[in-house]
Amino acid sequence: MTIPNLPNISSLMKQKIAEIQGRLPIKMNVSSSNNADFAQELSKASASLESAGVLGESVDALGESAAPIIYIEPSTVSGTKTKYPLVSGSYESVYPRLSQTQIQELMPRINAAIDTYSNQYNLDPKLIRAVIKEESGFQPFALSTSGAMGLMQLMPGTAEGLGVTDAYNIEQNILGGTQYLYYQLKAFDGDLKLALAAYNAGPNAVKKYGGIPPYEQTVNYVKKVINSYDMYQAMGDN
Repeated sequence: MTIPNLPNISSLMKQKIAEIQGRLPIKMNVSSSNNADFAQELSKASASLESAGVLGESVDALGESAAPIIYIEPSTVSGTKTKYPLVSGSYESVYPRLSQTQIQELMPRINAAIDTYSNQYNLDPKLIRAVIKEESGFQPFALSTSGAMGLMQLMPGTAEGLGVTDAYNIEQNILGGTQYLYYQLKAFDGDLKLALAAYNAGPNAVKKYGGIPPYEQTVNYVKKVINSYDMYQAMGDN
């Protein structure tokens, strides 16, 4: 029996290293003969890309498919494991951001979830759309420095309480966020501004101040969501 020629392990390693290097927009100084050096250099390259914001760029910019190419090791946020680590002061450089083209490809799925769950909780789908617009800009992998996740920016504890097991799943996230907004509207007698303030700052803060808390971020958030909601209403059916 003739044994087929097997590829040289060293050659395979060189080929794989070359492929990975070709996908990175910066050069790694590493010899393909040293696995330890390669692992270290790849780690350094990833760190450099993250700090430069490249990991947050559209995947298309790196010549890949719509799926994120890098999944960073989980970090801990308030004792809860999250898919992506946090960077103080900015979250846009951390999570895999989708291009507008990729977002448009996902919009039928996003809109279907909005319609389904807003109907389930008797809310205007345009309101849910306005919340998503201001919360994440329709970025499914959005992660804030406080740990809020996904399209409707669910905090880990809130997500867990709502039964959301994957806050980056489009349907689960929109179901959880819609349900949570419904609860706030019910708690504040249908007052939309107070419900939005509670969604942003928490219901206890609204109760403490007897209205929209005097937090600049919350005040601006309520105004922006209301403005987006008015815009969607003026646009009519989407």
